[in-house]
Amino acid sequence: MLVDNFGRIAKKLRISVTDKCNMRCMYCMPRGKVSWLNEHDVLNYNEIARLVTILADLGIDRIRLTGGEPLLRPDLQNLIVALTKIEGIKSISMTTNGILFGEKARAFKAAGLEGVNVSLDTFKPARFKEITGVNRLDTVIEAINAAEEVGLSVKINTVVIRGWNDDEIVDFANYARDTGHVVRFIEFMPLDGSGIWRSNLVYTKREMIELINRSLGGLVPLDNFSKCDLNDTNDMNYKNNSIKHENQINKSDPATLFSFCDGRGTIGFIPSMTEPFCSSCDRMRLTSDGRLLTCLFENPGYDLRNMLRSGKPNYYIKRKISENVMKKPEGIIKIIRTNALKSSLNLMHTIGG
Repeated sequence: MLVDNFGRIAKKLRISVTDKCNMRCMYCMPRGKVSWLNEHDVLNYNEIARLVTILADLGIDRIRLTGGEPLLRPDLQNLIVALTKIEGIKSISMTTNGILFGEKARAFKAAGLEGVNVSLDTFKPARFKEITGVNRLDTVIEAINAAEEVGLSVKINTVVIRGWNDDEIVDFANYARDTGHVVRFIEFMPLDGSGIWRSNLVYTKREMIELINRSLGGLVPLDNFSKCDLNDTNDMNYKNNSIKHENQINKSDPATLFSFCDGRGTIGFIPSMTEPFCSSCDRMRLTSDGRLLTCLFENPGYDLRNMLRSGKPNYYIKRKISENVMKKPEGIIKIIRTNALKSSLNLMHTIGG
């Protein structure tokens, strides 16, 4: 097992397959001209599959493909097929901005993809263009619908920034109720390439919950769903929704899940800044140029690409990975505790979500 000095066991791997992106989200991408990695510096699919094979032997069992925007990498379904064949890997999912996903949803599902997280921060076309730099809101909505149609599990990732899109929190909560997609509200983190992060821009989990309760009422944590007032809901629907929500709870998931007493809609909150979940973190990240990050805020990480290309055997790489995981830092909770927070602590577009 991949155990660190804090007793945390790594089970999940985020793989950034490219640093390139076809959006310019203000809270993620650097302003101005971006220097992309050279193609030679990016891991090829065989190298990724070899590293996943090594990591699976060390206990990694869930894979999420990220970017940049992962669909900018050609023939991505071929990588998915290869990863499904690796012993020990239980599931493969993806995080995408959705622009290119709709037309490929069926192919990805056939290749073995199980779920997709789609980034969506607003339902307003003008605001969407202001945040992302592109006028493609309709395309993203179509991609979400396409993913649902082919049977993929769909989640929506919404980064909430005070003064930018906090006036749409209730709209997203209603969207979760109307569509059945899990909407996950994410507190703004200092992983921006543009240097705009400030603590006063963080719209907190507590504020979001209070706002939703004032507007819609009846919001409860899934693990307390059984405490809902039976007078508020139909008996049979209540029982069915209790079973459904129990199946959604994953203690290692960064999102704290909530629903409503009528059972309609699931909403998650990822309170990275106000309630850090570092103590239960079971994730690592592999960047597109082959660096292993045991923590979102680790920089520069550990160079696995050089080990691969210099001919190091699997047992050597496995030993080095285990040694590096033992050095995993405590996480953002220490950065907060030591008053070391500042913008651009790391660059999200190079390490994936």
